[in-house]
Amino acid sequence: MKSIVVISDLQIPFEDRKAVAAVAEFIEDFKPDTVISVGDESDLAPISRYSLNTRSMYQGDLGKERDRVVEVLGMLQVKHITRSNHLDRWFSALSRVPAFETIPEMQLEEFYKFRELGVTYHQDPWSPAPGWLLLHGDEGTQSSKSGQTALSLTQRTNQSVVCGHTHRQGIAHHTMTWLGNKKPRLLTGFEVGTLADFNSPGMRYAKFKNWQQGFGLMYVDKSNVTPVAVPIMNKSFIVEGTRYGWR
Repeated sequence: MKSIVVISDLQIPFEDRKAVAAVAEFIEDFKPDTVISVGDESDLAPISRYSLNTRSMYQGDLGKERDRVVEVLGMLQVKHITRSNHLDRWFSALSRVPAFETIPEMQLEEFYKFRELGVTYHQDPWSPAPGWLLLHGDEGTQSSKSGQTALSLTQRTNQSVVCGHTHRQGIAHHTMTWLGNKKPRLLTGFEVGTLADFNSPGMRYAKFKNWQQGFGLMYVDKSNVTPVAVPIMNKSFIVEGTRYGWR
């Protein structure tokens, strides 16, 4: 049986450092077959369209933010990352000065040292397990109910979907049935939560935070895939009877 850890929106430099350290400890102990990330590893607030022509353009240190991203991706042993709206900010910023796009060091994979870390960046939807797609979660309509954003994406893609973006954690199912003797098909939408610090400056934009901190697990046995949501509460969590984090 194969095991996959799915890391949620880190939003560095607004990540919850204690939660990240606990998840890194778990991964070192659990030794999954691979670790994937749903995107938004780096917040990139200074180059956001929301910061354009404001003081926010001059705040933050993208060099330090990048170094922390590289450090955390190494700690968490991430091997696959999907595109996301926050990392898309990098491409948008480069498009304002097209000449920069020709500089190798300005490529996303080079800037974040993905090749050095052994990380594969997926610009297009990627399948981490049979019948499943890894998406960020902003590709469709966002729901305020946990799991429903991912579930709506399953109906658009006709595959089960694991995603983030909503900062919510939940699992929802939809069974597709046909007339006749065809076997019903189960589609699953899996939102894995976030590893951001809700009290950090970058997370204050949401007055009422209907968010859940956590990450995901996927157990893969041939074509059978079982998703498991792992909520983080008070900086700690439990997986298969073992507690990690704040004690």
